[in-house]
Amino acid sequence: MAMAMLAAALFLPGKYEEQGKRIHQHLTARAEEGCSCQGSLLCTHLPLVVIDTGGQEIPGKPLEERDWFGQARYSLAKDGSPAITARISVMDKEGENNHPSDTPDIATACQIRIRGNSSRRFPKLSYSLRLLDQEGDNQKLSVMGMGAHHEWVLYGPMLDKTLVRNYMWYNIAGEIMGYAPHVRFCEVMLDGQYQGLYLMTENITNGGGRLHLNMNIKGAEGVGYLLRCDRPTQDEMGSLRNIYTYSERVSQTKQNISIRYPGEGTLTQEMAKNIELDYSAFEKALFSYDYNTKDYGYWHWIDVGNFIDYFLINEFTKNLDAGSYSTYIYKELGEKYRLCVWDFNNSCDNYQEQASGLEGFSMAERAWYFMLMKDGEFVERLLGRYRELRQGVLAEEYLMEYIDGTLAYLGPAVERNSRRWDMGWEGLSPTGRNPGSHQEAVGQMKEWLKGRGRWLDENIHTLRHYAHPSRNKVYNH
Repeated sequence: MAMAMLAAALFLPGKYEEQGKRIHQHLTARAEEGCSCQGSLLCTHLPLVVIDTGGQEIPGKPLEERDWFGQARYSLAKDGSPAITARISVMDKEGENNHPSDTPDIATACQIRIRGNSSRRFPKLSYSLRLLDQEGDNQKLSVMGMGAHHEWVLYGPMLDKTLVRNYMWYNIAGEIMGYAPHVRFCEVMLDGQYQGLYLMTENITNGGGRLHLNMNIKGAEGVGYLLRCDRPTQDEMGSLRNIYTYSERVSQTKQNISIRYPGEGTLTQEMAKNIELDYSAFEKALFSYDYNTKDYGYWHWIDVGNFIDYFLINEFTKNLDAGSYSTYIYKELGEKYRLCVWDFNNSCDNYQEQASGLEGFSMAERAWYFMLMKDGEFVERLLGRYRELRQGVLAEEYLMEYIDGTLAYLGPAVERNSRRWDMGWEGLSPTGRNPGSHQEAVGQMKEWLKGRGRWLDENIHTLRHYAHPSRNKVYNH
């Protein structure tokens, strides 16, 4: 009951995102009420996405050979492009079921390609979308009530057999961090074939209801920017420039930081150089002996609360890629650095290569936290925030109700997805970790979350040892 009251206070009804409000689809959208129509390929209470490639093969499949630098290579379109042009229609009627034959609410051209890293090898694929107008230029459109933009991700949960990880944790992160990608469940038809349950996801970039990276292209001091830390095998569409960083020197994984915004057509060499100098100045301050001094302390550079929330939500879920891969850091005009969550597919003991277990910490020595955790005041603030969140969005009762509520909303779409995709498919190693059904996967995640929260309750105070004077004599004076 307490968690239901909390949910009612946090989540206000309505289809469209408003400034400062987070829309949780399963709490605000129309629930499944059955369908009496006859002869339709599909009848769903969820938004429906129909894609027509005209018989083209969608590029982006992984190739066996690599380039001269050892980076992964992916298939291209017949004309050598990384994406093809297709047609996309979105049916999202208020208060009605949706069918492939319905008049679409959105119908436009788009560029589409396969996206992801290891997920490109899964049976169910995810796609990057770029919406186009009649002239072939980028077209910003509001999709399923989310802020207007031209870049979107159609994420197809396959490794995550619960189907809810990204939806759940993006929304919870969005409640506590100020910004996280907005998401909507939908079902997808591709060239007349049912593809199952997908998550339409905002791509992290500027515009619409996303980050407000206000930019003045006349001078370097007027640039808001977004950086991505990831593997050096990115093939994202748009302009990239690598930045060598201090955090790269202490990382155990090979990665780089690239400029994701400003993007192609806007980013100049002067802007890129000044972004590089600005970011380097931040890391130079953080990875120095003055990192926690009054005049030069890290808090002059970062939104400390945001960095703490990012730490806690990724530590609670043991999202092992966070801080190494798929990691976004941004700086709005006149503001401090903030982090944005991305990709919980491998979280909650769903990491492909190995079980993550209930115990231990993974974030304390990642990237910027290598230095932040040396400061006792930062650690104490982090511990206090954890206790606060365990009474709210990280409470066990709240998390269990969130999962149950989401699955109740999805209704028969779960079973349709299970019929389309083999729930016995094994993507986790060793093979004994793989649940054999959706129901088993949900049960596993629930029990893991309960155990993880209880372990952290008993052990999170031990994070203090990262800031103990005996450990940091060389840094702290």
